[in-house]
Amino acid sequence: MTLKDAHARTVEYVRLSLTERCNLACTYCVPSHHEELPSDWMTDDEIVALIAALQPLGLRRVRLTGGEPTLRPRLPQLVARLARLGLADLSLTTNATRLSSLAVPLREAGLHRLNLSLDTLDASRFRALSGGDLDDVLAGIDAAKAAGFVGGKLNVVALDGINDGELVALARFAWAHELQPRYIELMPMSDGAVAPTHRFLPVAAIRARLEAALGTLEPCERTGPGVGPARHMRVVGTSRTIGFISAVTEPFCSTCNRIRISARGRLHTCLGIDDAPALDDVLDLRAAVGRGPDAVRAAVTSAVGKKGEGHTFDPASVGVRLAGGPRRHMIVIGG
Repeated sequence: MTLKDAHARTVEYVRLSLTERCNLACTYCVPSHHEELPSDWMTDDEIVALIAALQPLGLRRVRLTGGEPTLRPRLPQLVARLARLGLADLSLTTNATRLSSLAVPLREAGLHRLNLSLDTLDASRFRALSGGDLDDVLAGIDAAKAAGFVGGKLNVVALDGINDGELVALARFAWAHELQPRYIELMPMSDGAVAPTHRFLPVAAIRARLEAALGTLEPCERTGPGVGPARHMRVVGTSRTIGFISAVTEPFCSTCNRIRISARGRLHTCLGIDDAPALDDVLDLRAAVGRGPDAVRAAVTSAVGKKGEGHTFDPASVGVRLAGGPRRHMIVIGG
């Protein structure tokens, strides 16, 4: 069975948050007033039952997110249970701070891929941006490579005047670690309240800065697995590729193929739209799990049928206030 929305887009990809907690506090993700929420997340049994129920709809690709998913207790055991479902792709996005001890167990559990997040190679800048220790991240990235996780992505949120001078260095760092650098525009989550507007860097400017140092970039096909929204380019005359996620200035809504599920089992059909109240009758997938697989499939089919054509990020406000985003925070839904 193929699951399609009202705009004829095939939905095959689930981004599933495992926790709303994080051991970092990146300024563009965690609002200053954010309170740590109680851990009444879906249980492992509920998560496995939910994903198994979705497989007959053609949803066979799952990315585990957060918060920081490696904070989830017994994570390798959960990954092993999901891997046994025979998913086409099972991946995880992490800040890498805990991979020194978890990379091997996750690999052995059957996790296919890792996407790693790193915005700077400068230790003091890293601490200012996230409150964390860069050495933990670098050790985790090394551990991931040693465990056999290669060919993933290195996610970089580009911030003008903060890490824009490191964009080239981060690309070279990623390639040296057998990762694809992927540059992400700052998104106006929390209705723009946590987006430092004067730091916004459009993807066209990112590409220009990279080309000035690395050479001409040309569009190319995706290399390796994955079904994400990035547009891929290759440095002409090389095999080195770069991904760009330009949700604000160059939206990719017409090719959207995903849904998101929060750690509490709330369904979101779009990162950039507040689903309630339009979908209140189908948002609670945790409750649906309790009623059985048919209830889960009915809820998701109904929600996807109401999926909007595009998000509400407002490119016209770029450089002014980065308005137009949803009220919820990135740390709650998982980016």
